[in-house]
Amino acid sequence: MKILVIPTWYPNGIDKLMGIYHKEFCEALSKIDNIKVDMLYIDLQRIKEPFKYLFMNKKEIISEKGYKVYIKKMLDIKKINYKLQINIYTKKLEELYLEYLKTNEPPDIIHAEVTIPAGYAACKLGKKYNIPVLVTEHASFFKSFFEGKNKEYGSYVLANSTFTTVSNYMAKYMENLTSNVKVLPNLIDTNIFKKERNKITSLRLVTVSAFRQGKNIENILEALKILTKDYSDVKLTIVGDGYLEKNYKNKCHELNLDQYVTFTGRKTKAEIADILNQNNIFVISSIKETFCIPGLEALASGIPVVATKCLGPEEYLDKTCGELVPINDPIALAKAIKKVYQNLDKYDIDHLRSIADKYSANAVTSKAIKIYKKLNKGR
Repeated sequence: MKILVIPTWYPNGIDKLMGIYHKEFCEALSKIDNIKVDMLYIDLQRIKEPFKYLFMNKKEIISEKGYKVYIKKMLDIKKINYKLQINIYTKKLEELYLEYLKTNEPPDIIHAEVTIPAGYAACKLGKKYNIPVLVTEHASFFKSFFEGKNKEYGSYVLANSTFTTVSNYMAKYMENLTSNVKVLPNLIDTNIFKKERNKITSLRLVTVSAFRQGKNIENILEALKILTKDYSDVKLTIVGDGYLEKNYKNKCHELNLDQYVTFTGRKTKAEIADILNQNNIFVISSIKETFCIPGLEALASGIPVVATKCLGPEEYLDKTCGELVPINDPIALAKAIKKVYQNLDKYDIDHLRSIADKYSANAVTSKAIKIYKKLNKGR
C-alpha cells in the first residue's frame, strides 16, 4: 500500500521541533512490510525576506529514513490575502503532486496533517484524482479551522475526508461538527527510552520543550525557586531551544537560579533518553498541549510526570503516574513536585512504561493502517 503524507509543518525551518511528529510517523510507517510512504510538503517562506525567496531553489527532494520529502516553496502571503494564499497553496500542491507522479506510482491513500492548509489542499487533490484522504488534526487552535473565514475550508475537509485528531478532547469537540471522527494519537519510540534506571538520591527535575509562546518555562523556574528553600541540592535540566531562549535564561538569572539550572540546547532522542535517565521527575508547564510527546517519553523512561492541566497530557496522566495542577500556578507546581518526590518509591516503573506503550510506534501505526485499509477497500 502506498501512502502519501502531506504535512502543514515540517522541521526544516527555524523551529526544528515544529512538525517533528510527522517525520517520526513517516519513519515508523516506512518500517512496516508492504507499506511505501513518501511526503509532499509546501514550504511557506516568510514574506519579510522576498529577495531571499527570489534567489533560493524553489524545489527540493530530501531523503529521510525510509522515505523521501518532495518540497515546493512559496511565499507566505496570508497576512496580505488569506483566500489567495489558500488558493495558491492548493495549486502548488497539485503541481508538486503531478511532478511526483513523473517518477512515482500514484498513492492509495493521502494522509494530510492539520486541517488548513494541508488538509484542505489534500482533499481538493483527493477529490480530483479519486484518492481517499485521511486528515489528522494536531493544532492547539484547531477550533478556529471551523469558524469565521476558515469555515468554508474546514467544512470542505470534513465533507471530503476521514477526520482524526491526536487527542480525545479534540475528538469530543469535533463530534459537534461531524459524526465521522476518530482518534489517531502521536507516537513515540518507546524502546529508545527503556533503559535501566540510574539510582538518583536527590531531587532532579527535567523538562523538554520548544522555547516558544505558551510553554511557560518561566513557571517551572518560579516553582524551582520555591523548592530551593527545602532542597538545597535540587537541579533542573531544561532541554530545547527556540526564540524565547534568551528570555528564559534571563529569568533564571533574575531568580538567582544559575547554580541550579542547566540549559542543554536541543538534543537527539537518544540524548534525551540519557538525560531522562539522570532525573527523577518530568515537568510540563504549558498553557495548552494537544498531546505532549515528551511527557510520554518520560513515562517510557520510568519517571513520573508533574503537568499543568493543559488538556493533552490529561489523557494519559493520573495519580498512578504523577500529578496535575492548574496552569500559571508556580506554587501549585512546586507543591506537586514536592509531593511526587516524597512518594517516588510508590511509582511502579513497569506501570509508567505500560502507559507509554499505548502510544508506541507499533500501536499507533497499527491504528493508522486499519484506517488506511478501510479507506482503500472502499475505493
